[in-house]
Amino acid sequence: MKYNKEKNMTNRHFSICSLKVWVMAWTSSFLSVSCDTITEDLPPCDNYIAFRYDYNMMFVDAFPSKVTRVDVYVFDETGKYVTRFSDERTSFGEGYRMPCTLPSGKYHLVVWAGLYDRSYEFADTISTPDELTVRMRRGADGVQNKELDALWHGEAEMIVTDVEQRTVTVNLVKDTNRFRIVVQGASEIGLEQESVDFTITDSNGFLASDNSLLPDGQIIYKPYYKTDANLGEEEGGMNAVVAELNTLRLVNGSKSRLLIHNREGKKLVNIDLIKYLLLTKMEGHDMPSQEYLDRQDEYAMIFFLNKDAQGNYAIIQIKVNGWIIRPQSGDF
Repeated sequence: MKYNKEKNMTNRHFSICSLKVWVMAWTSSFLSVSCDTITEDLPPCDNYIAFRYDYNMMFVDAFPSKVTRVDVYVFDETGKYVTRFSDERTSFGEGYRMPCTLPSGKYHLVVWAGLYDRSYEFADTISTPDELTVRMRRGADGVQNKELDALWHGEAEMIVTDVEQRTVTVNLVKDTNRFRIVVQGASEIGLEQESVDFTITDSNGFLASDNSLLPDGQIIYKPYYKTDANLGEEEGGMNAVVAELNTLRLVNGSKSRLLIHNREGKKLVNIDLIKYLLLTKMEGHDMPSQEYLDRQDEYAMIFFLNKDAQGNYAIIQIKVNGWIIRPQSGDF
């Protein structure tokens, strides 16, 4: 009986251990269920979309602090529209990822960030990427004199499988530019904001889903902000007029021009804007011209104005983002 009792206890111990092993194995198999185990009770695994905006002159990711709205348009491998994922926050913060549940397959993602209808026109219903266009709002006369919402674009390919969860990162390019333009001269010139008019002209207000420019009419960008400034005696008692304008994407080779007129309508400045902006590309930044235009999104331009004995105005010096440019004969 003693032998049997010890044997029974051994068998009981073995049974308990076997039960523990079986439970652990079952639990492990349950926890290791991947996206290929899909039943009516378990939804498909989420994949994620991350965003990065380091395509700027600081070469750092500014997405967490700069972007407040993201719209992701999803197309299948035949180019058919599938769905849209959207999110809007005061700040997305570090490490943000957008969850997206899609069936297995290959997808093309088109992203617009900052797409607010107060600044842009876009279709609510689309079926192909060709219909996913963005048109900047402007007046019937082509004048755009309002501050634009910052706009970004990006594209990426995404493969969804039943085997694993994936995160696809979309790199963004900024499409909006801000200009702060200053015209300054001696006090006797009598500069006042009413006496100086600023205009940037281009045909760049209509964007395709691949961020290229579509045919568009001429846009007349005007200041959304303009004021007078007195630079004080330390600057020789100079007066100045300060204006802020914005534009949509600048493309190398386009016919973008900056014009500044005086009260009488005489042109003080009439320059090829892209040409002068590219003069500020630093030698240390070995990048193509279009990359520089896409990375740089803010320009500070200062025009130094003089007046000769005959009363004619002339620009004697220009500063663009701190770089001094002395205009050549015929530039204006």
